[in-house]
Amino acid sequence: MTWSTILACILIFLGALVMLRSILYHKSLMLTVHDSIEGFPKRTSSLIKMHMAFMVFFFFAYILVIFIFIGHFDVVNDLFIALVFFFGAVFVYIGIIIQRKAFGLLNNTNKELREHARKLEENQDKLIRLNDNLKMEIKQKEMAQEAEQLKSDFLSQVSHELRTPLTSIFGFTKLIKKDFDVISSENVIPEPLAKKENRIRKNISIISYECSRLTRMINNVLDLAKIESGQATWNDEPTSLEDVLQSSVTAVEGLVLEKPSVTMTIGTHSPLPSMYLDVDLITQVLVNLLSNAIKFTDSGEIVITASVNDKHIEIAVSDEGVGMTAENITRIFDKYYVAKKGNTLSSSQLGTGLGLPICKQIVEHYHGEILAESVLGKGSCFYVTFPLSIMVK
Repeated sequence: MTWSTILACILIFLGALVMLRSILYHKSLMLTVHDSIEGFPKRTSSLIKMHMAFMVFFFFAYILVIFIFIGHFDVVNDLFIALVFFFGAVFVYIGIIIQRKAFGLLNNTNKELREHARKLEENQDKLIRLNDNLKMEIKQKEMAQEAEQLKSDFLSQVSHELRTPLTSIFGFTKLIKKDFDVISSENVIPEPLAKKENRIRKNISIISYECSRLTRMINNVLDLAKIESGQATWNDEPTSLEDVLQSSVTAVEGLVLEKPSVTMTIGTHSPLPSMYLDVDLITQVLVNLLSNAIKFTDSGEIVITASVNDKHIEIAVSDEGVGMTAENITRIFDKYYVAKKGNTLSSSQLGTGLGLPICKQIVEHYHGEILAESVLGKGSCFYVTFPLSIMVK
C-alpha cells in the first residue's frame, strides 16, 4: 500500500467522522428548530428526512471507499463515482432548501414575536395611561372627600355657633308672647290699637315658627355630621314596631289638623314584631317621611303600613300629593338636594335637603334600605326595609 493510498484513506476516514458529526449536529439543530417553531410543514419534514438519509448514505459510502482502497477491490468505476457526485449535489441542494425553509419559518416566527412585542408595548402603554388616570381619579376623590369633610366640619361648627343665639331668640320670643298675653288679658285694648295687637301677635307667631324651623335645620346638620363621623350614639333596645308607628303618627297629627282635606291612617292590622334598634332614631325616620307626605299633599289620604315576609320587614308611607319627577327620585337622598317641581317651589315647603339623607344614613346603619316611587301629580310612596336579623327573637 503506497503512502498516497494511506493518506487518501486517512482523509476519507476523517471525512466520515465529519459526516457522522454533521449527522448528529443536524439532528440536534433540526430538533431545536422544530421545538422553536412548533413543528414543520409536511413537505419540509419530508425534505429533512431525505437530507438525513443522504447524510447516512455518505457516511457509509466513505467507509466503503476506505475498504475499497485498503483491499484494492476493483469496484470503483465510473457509475459509482457518478452516483457519489450526483447524490452529493442532491445532498447539497436539499440542505440549501431545508435551510431556506427553516430560516423562513424562523423569520415568520420572529415577525410574529415582534408583532406580539409591539402589541404588548401598546397594551403596556394603555395600562400606564389607565394607571395614571386611576391615580388621578383617586387623587380627585381624595380631594373631594377632603372638601366634603371640610364642608361638613364648617357646617357643624357654624350650626353650633348659631344654636346658642337662636335658642336665646326663641326663648325671648316665648317670654314676649307670654308677657303680651298677660298685658292683653289685664287691659282693654282700644279699638285703634286692636289691629296693631293682632299684627304683633302674628309677628311673634312668625318669629316663633321660624325659630323652630331654624332649630330643626341646625339639628339636622348636627345629626348628619355625627352620623357620618361615627360619633352618633345608638341606643338600641327591643322596640315594638306597632308602638313606633303609633308614636310617629301622633307626632305629626298637628300638621294634619292644619289641612282639613288630608287624612292619615295606619293601614296595618296584623301583629307586628319587636325590633332591636334605637326607637328615637327610627321614629325620626318615620316622622320625617310622614311630614314630607303632609307637606306635599293638599288633599287626599296618607297611609303608613308595615308588614313582615320571608325576606325583610317593610314599612311604607304613601300619599296622594304632588308627586315627583324621575330626576327628583334619583337625587332626593343626596345631601342638600331639594326637589323643585310642582308645588315644591313654595318657600314654605323648602328645607335644607338633609331630612331624607339623614333617614338614609339611619336605615343603612341597620343594614336596611330606603326607596321611593312616585308619579308626578298623583303621589309618592317611600319604602323602608330592614333585615329580619334585627327582629327580637
